[in-house]
Amino acid sequence: MPAELDLLLRARYPLIWLDTAEEQRAIDLICQTATRLGDPVCGWTMTHGLHDLPGPPKRGSHDSPTAVLAHIIGHERRALWVLHDLGELAQRHEDVQRALRDAAQVARQRGAVVVVTGNGTPLPRCLQGIAAVHRLALPERGDQVRQLYQVAAQCNVELGAEDARALATATLGLTLEQAENIWARIHASGGRFTDGDLPQVLAEKARIVRESGFLEFVPPARLADVGGLQALKAWLTRRRIAFSDQARAQGLPYPRGVLLVGVQGCGKSLTAKAVAGLWGQPLLRLDVGGLMEGYVGASEGNLRLALDLAERIAPCVLWVDEIEKAFTGLRSSNDGGVLTRMFGSMLTWMQEKTTPTFVLATANQIDALPPEFLRKGRFDEIFFVDLPDAAQRADIWRIHLEARARASGDAALLRRIDLQGLAAQSEGYSGAEIAAAVVEGAFDALTAGEPLGAPHVARALAASPPLSRLHAESLEALRAWAGGRARSASK
Repeated sequence: MPAELDLLLRARYPLIWLDTAEEQRAIDLICQTATRLGDPVCGWTMTHGLHDLPGPPKRGSHDSPTAVLAHIIGHERRALWVLHDLGELAQRHEDVQRALRDAAQVARQRGAVVVVTGNGTPLPRCLQGIAAVHRLALPERGDQVRQLYQVAAQCNVELGAEDARALATATLGLTLEQAENIWARIHASGGRFTDGDLPQVLAEKARIVRESGFLEFVPPARLADVGGLQALKAWLTRRRIAFSDQARAQGLPYPRGVLLVGVQGCGKSLTAKAVAGLWGQPLLRLDVGGLMEGYVGASEGNLRLALDLAERIAPCVLWVDEIEKAFTGLRSSNDGGVLTRMFGSMLTWMQEKTTPTFVLATANQIDALPPEFLRKGRFDEIFFVDLPDAAQRADIWRIHLEARARASGDAALLRRIDLQGLAAQSEGYSGAEIAAAVVEGAFDALTAGEPLGAPHVARALAASPPLSRLHAESLEALRAWAGGRARSASK
């Protein structure tokens, strides 16, 4: 069982504020420690009142929160009390907070323990310094393996050790209940709990993670689909070995992450997808805006849950796109300091994390980021992604025209087009603008009933001037900042 929770219970902390979404797992762990201590365990919920644990909840007594806390205060025997719905009630009712303080004082005198469970419920300020706050970690691989063996036995399915390890590894980052639902779905669909069921496990896991609202699985891309950026590609290719057993034997650390700063549409987001494909790791996109909630402490709790989930899935790539937008208004006081606390939590986690969670952040406006975010130790490197030069533009034209040729079955497409000529005509254009010109040219050719050629693409370029001309001053300011502060992604 988690050692920290076991230690808190054995030390008889009078009040434990237990942050978890797994009520039943928390009960099982508390009952295990209580058995070794020889103490009875009583649970309380709004629906069932006070009842004995372990075992299924039965209708008990003391339905109201103040009534159960009064019962605990008057109870003279030593016991463990597990109160499930009290945290949110305490947020709204000062009399419940007062009763919790009194119950904690009595529990301290009698050697009893009061455990209040909740899912991201912040500790009321009046209980700070009294309660021990503990966040129950998600199940380890061993926990998932044991549960899978139990499910397989119930389904009369023989489970191999290698298959059990592979399937259990695929469910890391999920609760035991979520994993059990996946096993039930696999069994109902005729699965035999082998590595052949892995695609279904990963698809269900992606759905569960997406429904959390904070993280999303993103399909990876090929590094060959990224035009230019040779220096960045070389760095990423060299760092692939950092996740190997050889690197561990040499005592080398895991890569921490990179920050890609530069012009819009020049391949930063595509590179994030390509890193996951190159390293063979899942790619998780963090939606910082989705973390924001109304009541005090919820946003910070959501961030902790998202980062914890990413660490449980590790090794993985955690992608934070346009991170400067996530912390816009950081120095404003309009949000009660929520963004400041979230930013501080993010910085601390990035500095101190030890798991192979590679953070890839992108930014278009570097001046919107606080200086402390750019300090060494947060990222391994900061790369500047500039507009592509002529050779890189030719490479980008080739990639998109090859994709168009495959999609249309036009094998002669590249033989009809002068890549060097297009590269010269597209000076100042980003990779995204070149891709858009290929699509626009293909529509023009289709309308004219002609095979796609250089004139169609050239007309599309001429009709849409690049952003670099419209925002030349911003681009020069960004280049001036990058000089001496960031590595070139191309050279």
